[in-house]
Amino acid sequence: MSGCTMTSKVGLMVIGLIFWAVTAGLFFVGGWVFNSYKHFDEIAEANFTLIPASIIIAVGVLMFIVGIVACIAAFKENKCLLAVLFSFMLVILTALVTSGSLGYAFRKDVSNAVESGLDKAINAYHPNSTQKDQLDYLQRNLKCCGVNNASDWINAKNWAPTANKSVPKSCCVSGINCTLAQRKMYNDPKYIYQQGCYEKLEHIFMYNLGYIAGIAVGLAVIMCLGMICSCILFCRSKEVRYEALGGQYSGLRV
Repeated sequence: MSGCTMTSKVGLMVIGLIFWAVTAGLFFVGGWVFNSYKHFDEIAEANFTLIPASIIIAVGVLMFIVGIVACIAAFKENKCLLAVLFSFMLVILTALVTSGSLGYAFRKDVSNAVESGLDKAINAYHPNSTQKDQLDYLQRNLKCCGVNNASDWINAKNWAPTANKSVPKSCCVSGINCTLAQRKMYNDPKYIYQQGCYEKLEHIFMYNLGYIAGIAVGLAVIMCLGMICSCILFCRSKEVRYEALGGQYSGLRV
């Protein structure tokens, strides 16, 4: 067995193990998104939240299968399995490039949908609404207030008529009661969170997008290496078969 073939076999097995590790990570991320969605389903559109999570889990399942096929194909040098492995990797690589391109192309649409969802949630905010619990959760945990700032609550459709220009308690800095009408201190960071929730969410989105892009590039490189290794083993299996046939008939004379 040549050094190139041995390197390709070992490389393919290592790639298979990497795929299993990545699968565990993808399942964790997908499950976390589904679990977190219950806090924001009235604020963000479902198709912008659950579709990416579904894709993540689907890719995780596919990568788990590819990891198994990679290890078996590398061990047995089976042409059929190597061809299947190459096809799977090509599909995943295409999906990575396509999803990355679509994510970049529609990033503004997602941003606009989040802003629109926040605006609708603030206008629908009242004590018995699901938007109340979700907005309170968002403002309390992200330490933000309103869409762009606390003054958004002054014109909130359901909140403003009865709140006397105050803000919800979730806008108050921890330990401070800023909901009293006489404390209309919208620009005082000692009492009210100054940053809007839209800006916070956009920052988190762009921050995480950088990590996702880096991981996607890393996976794409691994895919390319795996495809190269599978091609080398596929071609090597042909050479071995031809050498065996040549040795079998070398003693025949015409």
